[in-house]
This record gives sequence, C-alpha cells and structure tokens, in this order.
Amino acid sequence: MAWTESSTIQRSLLEWAEEAGWEHLVGNELPRDEHDVIIEDWAREALLALNPELVDDPESAELVLHELNQAVLDAHNGLVAANELVTVMLRGDHSFPTIDGKHVPRRLIDFECLANNRFTVADEVTIAGAVKPRRFDVVYYVNGFPLVVAETKTPVKQQVSWVNAAKDIHDVYEEEYPNFFATNVFNVATEGLEFRMAPIRAVPDPESEIWAPWGSTEDDPRIITGPARVERAARLLLRPETILPILKDLAMFRHARDASEADIKFLPRYPQFEAALGIHQKVLDGRPGGLIWHHQGSGKTELMAFAAARLLRDPAVTKRFNGAPTVIVIADRKDLVRQTAEMFETAGMPRMSVPKGRHELFALLRSGEPGVIITTVHKFSEAGHLNDRSNIVVLVDEAHRSQEGDLGKAWRRAVPNAKFFGATGTAIQDKDRSTFKLFGDPDDPDFVMSRYTPEQSIADGFTKPVIVEGRSVGFSLDKEALDEAFDELAADESLDEDEKVFLSGKASHIETILSNPERVAAVCADIVDHFLTFVAPLGQKAQVVAYNQNLVIAYARAIEAELERRSALMPDGRLREVGVVMHVKDSKDTPKAFKKYMLSPEQEEALKRRFKKIDDPMSFVVVTAKWMTGFNAPIEGVLYLDKPAKDANLFQTITRPNRPWKNPVTGQRKDYGRVVDYIGLAKAIGNAIAGPQVKGGEDEEVNVIDSSKLAGKFVADLTRLLHIFSGIDTADSSFESLAAAHERIPEGSSQRTEFIETFVALQTVWEFLDPHPMLQPFKPQYFWLAKVYESIRPKEVSKAFLWARLGAKTTSLIHSHMADVAVKTMHSKTVTLDAAGLALVKKIAEQLRLPDDSPTDTQSDDVYQEVLDSIETRLKRRLADSESPVYKSLAERIEKLRAKAIENVEDSLAFLEAALKIAQDVVAADRAAELGDEEELERISDPRRGALTQIVEENTPPGLHKIVPDIAHRIDSIVVQVAYTGWTSSDAGDKQVRRELRSALKDYSLPIKGELFDRTYAYVRENY
Repeated sequence: MAWTESSTIQRSLLEWAEEAGWEHLVGNELPRDEHDVIIEDWAREALLALNPELVDDPESAELVLHELNQAVLDAHNGLVAANELVTVMLRGDHSFPTIDGKHVPRRLIDFECLANNRFTVADEVTIAGAVKPRRFDVVYYVNGFPLVVAETKTPVKQQVSWVNAAKDIHDVYEEEYPNFFATNVFNVATEGLEFRMAPIRAVPDPESEIWAPWGSTEDDPRIITGPARVERAARLLLRPETILPILKDLAMFRHARDASEADIKFLPRYPQFEAALGIHQKVLDGRPGGLIWHHQGSGKTELMAFAAARLLRDPAVTKRFNGAPTVIVIADRKDLVRQTAEMFETAGMPRMSVPKGRHELFALLRSGEPGVIITTVHKFSEAGHLNDRSNIVVLVDEAHRSQEGDLGKAWRRAVPNAKFFGATGTAIQDKDRSTFKLFGDPDDPDFVMSRYTPEQSIADGFTKPVIVEGRSVGFSLDKEALDEAFDELAADESLDEDEKVFLSGKASHIETILSNPERVAAVCADIVDHFLTFVAPLGQKAQVVAYNQNLVIAYARAIEAELERRSALMPDGRLREVGVVMHVKDSKDTPKAFKKYMLSPEQEEALKRRFKKIDDPMSFVVVTAKWMTGFNAPIEGVLYLDKPAKDANLFQTITRPNRPWKNPVTGQRKDYGRVVDYIGLAKAIGNAIAGPQVKGGEDEEVNVIDSSKLAGKFVADLTRLLHIFSGIDTADSSFESLAAAHERIPEGSSQRTEFIETFVALQTVWEFLDPHPMLQPFKPQYFWLAKVYESIRPKEVSKAFLWARLGAKTTSLIHSHMADVAVKTMHSKTVTLDAAGLALVKKIAEQLRLPDDSPTDTQSDDVYQEVLDSIETRLKRRLADSESPVYKSLAERIEKLRAKAIENVEDSLAFLEAALKIAQDVVAADRAAELGDEEELERISDPRRGALTQIVEENTPPGLHKIVPDIAHRIDSIVVQVAYTGWTSSDAGDKQVRRELRSALKDYSLPIKGELFDRTYAYVRENY
C-alpha cells in the first residue's frame, strides 16, 4: 500500500481531533450546499441558543445571518478587512440590526462554557462557484463557522513539503475563494514531518517565521522533532481550548500607515500564547505577578498586547474585581513607549492612553478608568500613592532595567495592590539586583512563570543565530619617548607631582586609546570593507556602537569619508549614507558639534523608517546608547561593536541582528546575524550567553546583620561626632554656625581626619538602615553633620581646570606616540551563537564554576583561551599537591587544545566540545581522587586507552575480559611507536599501523578481521 497524505497525516489529524472532542464528518455529509461557507442550520441553532430573546424574533435572527453572509461575500473586495469584521462579529463585539431598527450585540460562540458549542472536523470539504471547485483536506468548524483550514501533503516525496501545502492555501484557495476564509482564525500546512500555522494572506516560504511552528515551552525542539513534533503541535493547537482563545482575544490586525504598506493579520506564537494565558490566569487567581523570561527578538511587546487584550475583554476579570481592569505598560525609554503604543494602536487595542506628562499620568491613575496606559518608568518619579485598586495590572517591558533604583520602587508605591508582571530577555541575578525575586511568583519553578530560551527560539526559527567575529586592533607605543615628552610638558607647565599623576591617570583612560584618529580611521576602514564584502550584497544594513558621543561623531565622519573614497553606491547609483542617533541635550552647555545631531522624536522615527527600507541609502547608523536595546530592525545584518559592555546590556546589544529577514527584491533570507567585536569582549560575551543562574529558595551566601546593633553603633558614633561640635546649635543653619564648626576641625588637624573618617562610616550605616525607627530622632543632627562634611570635601576644582587646560595636549601626546595601528581578523575569537554554540558555552560555564578564591584577573581576551585558562585554574590546585599522572595528562590535553587553530565556525564548535570534555574530566578526576577511585583516575589519565578498552571489551569473548586491559595497553604502545604525524595520509604509514594492529590481535588469539579490527582501527585513525 502506498503512503499518501490521506492515509498518513490527514488521517492522523482526524484521529487527534476526535480525541480532542471534535465530531468527525466526511465533507459531503455536512448539511451545506457546496457554494456555502457558513453552515447556516448550525449557526442559526447556536444563535438562538446563545441569544434566547431571538427565539420569538425570527426576523431579527435572519438579519444577523444575512449580515454575516454579506460580510463573508465582501471578502472578494479585500480578505483581511472582511476577516477583521467577521472576527469582531464572532467575538460578540458587533451590534446587529433588529427588525425594529435597533442595534444589539449577538453571541455566536460561547467562549465561557465550551461545551455549549458544536465542534466538527470534516475532511474533503468542497467549495464551488469560482473558476473550478476546490477541495480542502481538513476543516475545523465551530457552530457552523469554518475557523481552521488544514492542507496536508504526502510525507514520502522528497520534493513535497509543508511549503507546497501553504502555497496551495495562499496562491490558489485564498485567491479563488477568499469568502471561505472570511471566518478563518488560522491555516495549517503540514506533510507530517513539519507543522506550520499562519494567519490569512501569509506568504509561504521555507524559512518563514510567519508560517510558524507550534509547540510548548516545556519541550526541547532539538529533541522533539519530525513526526513527534507534528503530533505534539497538532494536539496542542487544533483543539477548542486553543483556537477559541486566539479567536476571542489574540487575533489582531495591523492597519497600513501609508500606501507602501498593507493591512495584515497577526497571531501569537506559542510562547506568547502560553504567557498571555498564564498572565490572565494569575490575575484571576489573585497572584502577585510573574516573570516572563523570553529570548531577545521573540516578541515581548506583542506578548504584552495579547495579554492586555485578554484581560480587558474578559468579563470574568471584571467580575472577579468588581470592575474592569486598568493595564499599565511600562517601558524605560520614550522611544520604546512610542514603539509599544504604535504596536498597540495598530492592533486595535481598546481604550488606550499615552500620557504626555506626569500630571496626566497621575490623573489617569487616580481616576480609576479602565483601559491601557502606556508610559515610561520615569513618569512615576514623585508620584507617591495614586490608587489602591487590585484590578490594576502592570506589564513591565525590559524588566531587568525598569527594576533599578528609586524609579522601580516608585511605580510599586503608586499602585501598591497591582499585579506586577515583568518581561525580559536578560534576567539579572547578582548581589544587588534580582529580576527573579522582584517579579517572580514564589509558586513558580525558579521564580519564572514562562521561559523561552535562545536555543528554543533559534530552533523554531523565530530568531537567527548570531556569529561573533573577533578583531584585534593592535598598535605600538614608544613608551620611553612618551615618558620623555610628558616630562617636558610637565616642566613647561610647571606641574607638581600630584598634577602629573592626575593628568597621566586621566589620560590613560580607555577613551584615549579609542579616540586616536589613526585607530578610528583603521577601524572604520575595516568596518566599511567588511560591510561592502559581506553585508551590502545581501541588501542588509549595519549598526555601529561607539564608546561615547565624541566617538559616535568621529566614527560617522570616518565611515562617510571611507564610503565616499570607495564610491560605495546603492544599486540605483546614490551614495550610501550614515545616520547618527544619540541623546543630545538642548542646553547652552551642549557642544556645537553635537547640536547638529539633535533629533526630535518624529525625526528619529523618520530615520528609523529610512534605515528599515532596503532601497533607502541610509546604510549605517552609529550609536552609543540609544538603539542598543529595544530596537527592532530585521534588515540589520551586522553590529560593529567598539564599546565595552557586559551581562544584560551586552547580551541585548549583540542580539540586535538576530531578527529573521527576507530581502524583498531577491527573496534571499538572512541565515544569521553578525557581530564584529573590536573591543575584545569575547569572555564577556560568553558570560552574557550563559546568563544568570535561576535559583529558588535562599541565596547561597546570606550575610545576616543585626540591625538593632548596627543602629546602636550609629547612635554611639553620632554622639562621638557631636561631641566635637559641643556648644554649637545643630538647628542653626546660618553661615556663622558653619564657620564655628570649621573652627573645631581646622584643615590638617587630627580632629578633621577623625571627623571625616567617622562621618563616612556613619553615612554608610545611615544609607543601609534608613528608615529604621531608631534613626528618626537623630535625623536633624545627622543632616547638619552631612552639611558640614560637604563643606569640607575637596572639590578638585583646580584639577578640573587643569584637565580643561592640558587634557587635549596630553591626549595628543599619547596619540603621537602610538604607531602601526592595524586591525586583524581573529579567527580564534569567532563564536557562533546558534543553538549548538549556546548550549556548549552554557555547559562549559556550568562545569567551570570556580570557588570564590580562584583567580579572576586574567588578562586574556580570547574566549577559547579563557575557557582553557579557567580549566587550568582548577587543575593547578590539584597539581600543586598531587603527583597523580591524571592531572599531568589533563594538563597535556589542555596544551594540545590550546595549540589548535580555529579557522571557522565548525572549528569553534569542535573546540568547545573538546573543551567541555576536558572540563568534565577535570571535575570527574576531582571526584575520583576524593573517593580514591584508582580505576576511574587511570581511565581519565589516558582517555584514548580507556576508549580502546571499551571497544575491545565489547568485541571479545567473555572469557578474555580479564586480559582486556593488557590488550588495550599493547595496542596503545604499538600505535604510539609506529604512528607519526601525517601517517593517515601516507600509504606506507597506514599499512604499518594496520599490520601492527593485526599482529597484536593475533597474539591474543583474537580475530584480525571484522568489527573489532574495524572499530579499533577507526578509533586509532581518529585519535593517534
């Protein structure tokens, strides 16, 4: 019997549907004419059951069905618009006319009690009336409305895939019979090996992220693949519990802003679906909130729109809290607020407000009006308490940043009884901050309610791998000549030793090196060369991150000059352009050179739109802080990084180019994004990828301080300080009082030293304990002492003027002694951040967690050498007090790996795999040494012999197992003697190794042909 779509995946879809509660009918058994879209008998039955008042008003009921059919027919004039109107009708949000001229909302589907609906799945459903009849493989009906169309293909034809099924839907069915898709929630395409879902009018493409996979965040998409993933996806998606929430709340429509755009429908991906429903359920359950930790670029802004829509549309939420909810969406930057508001607005979000200032925000929150409020975290400054309602839900974007400092406390004080949900791609866990503890619900595993990892996102195709390319920017420095020139400058300017130390220290800052004009020119020339070679031919664009605003301008000018020198033209002949985006204050202190780059929000938005257009010559944008995070431009193919960063900020920055993108001219898709690293951030990138360790319960280190004892010490120290100023009225804030205080602590005296040292300690305790009740009675005296301390602090005014006068000279002096600036590609610093690379780096990071006393001040900036250095750090502890050969052999393995050349991405993954094996062996050796397991230590000391032993054991008769170690030792000894570098490519060398292997096996009466010889030879060839 031949495998066909009907006998394989189509039949399975029907079986899974029946198990999920759908009634199965063959298409020709449906009570409909082939021209009909809606099964009117079933729709009328549901209409009367859900709207009992229509039972005695059949004419009004017929008006509802008539208007529905008119909307369906109108799909011929525009499918997306018709689908949006019918979606509103199916949700029950549309008012239908009655026979007496009124307009009344009608329910067509029961979203609250699913059992009140008719669920039918039909196969081989024919539609007629256009050019020729068409037949849909599987259609899912709810109350007679076809909500899902599934097209299937055979799984056994090499040239046929889900894409063919998607093309049938997009190119044929939706074109010829758009009316059948007017009621559609989504379409499905599958051949049984892959499963994709998409909204109407989604263009099919093998790498399309719009035709999206479905699944569960609990699954590993690298393990659950093929037919198993298809079954998992179908069972999760094609059930009433998923389809109806998407229809009711989560299907949204983005309207065209101008003639260059088209209306589109968009749907949640499965991580967004899970998280949106999770937020909704937590609010209903009265939980305090939750943390959503989803990979950068996986759609957290859309997720918040989906969650807000579900909360605002659900009468159960209103009933639970005796009032409709207010959803506050908080971003930490104005441009993110604008971006989020635009997303919500085009999604048709009801009752949306974007307050222009603090007072408007405060008034909105005090009023208790339901709806969506989108604002920045900064507007909550000085808000105080605004509203006690418990039906306020706060959705915080970039939660790892909005949690920081007083602003994070301010919005919690403003709405103390709200539910707080944080969304982030880069959760933070350190001594001072914990995104997990601030937003996490203790009832959630590891304080995370929804986790969608980078590996999952890349495997699903929602984001692309990022390749980090290392660069070495070298130069020579004539130190002796520089010292001599600096001494001459100091002599000419009559500088004392303290001033010389100040100038040299300030000039030795990294900015001095980065701002060298030769270095700027060399780096920008390399940027342009790389861009024109690898990025421009793909139609993609570039972002450059510079150290500070001065360097942003310098880089922009240097790149412009290099583009002009090389006549870097667009396909239409226009010269490529460079944009600058940075925060420029409109003040008298702003340098004139900066004011040229001052952009209004509208101008910045216009620049962003230019950057996103493939035919616009705006090819580069240079930034220092803005657009490093929260900026979504899929056309960005590369980020050139020349600014130090770490942890969350670094991870967000390097994931800017990870958005999928298709060239609209050539059809070519982005395979991966690029980051070119000029600053040497390889180790930091590895740390950022590994991310924080999510832990529940108590922290590993708990520093317990008795606050009462600390407060007592504060009072004792305060009394000691006040004694110095005995007789002076601390309530007197006059100049005379301050002068009197200065007389008690004259400059250079022991009293002043004692005062400064004691007050600094006092200030630390105050900052830690405030507002402890024991401190309150002493607040006036403490603030008086603080003012005295501020009045005697050294102001460094003279040194500020010194830098203003001689800083440029000193910097120029250093630059003039830097020579031979050169940029080199460092293959050994190329890391691929695909799913496999991410997983390996994380495993190594986990294996190599060192105790706190281990050295951390390594100077290496090569991620591979860092890995080996970390292993050696652990190894040296054992080598220092152990002569065991296992540790020496591990050290030798490290040295061999260190000498390996990394030439490409495949090499980098092989390196990381080998490094992980060594790291695991180091840990295993420690464990074996502690347990006294000599056999395990021997295996680790010579992994090749251990592997040979395993091969021989698996292929020798039971009676010979006692002599297996001898055989393995003999083979190892022979091969070491006869093998030489390059023997595998030498016919004579290969023959000699084969001959000696056979001789060794023969000596032990073992077969010299067959699996034992073949496996032994293969292993020797690979490892010796």
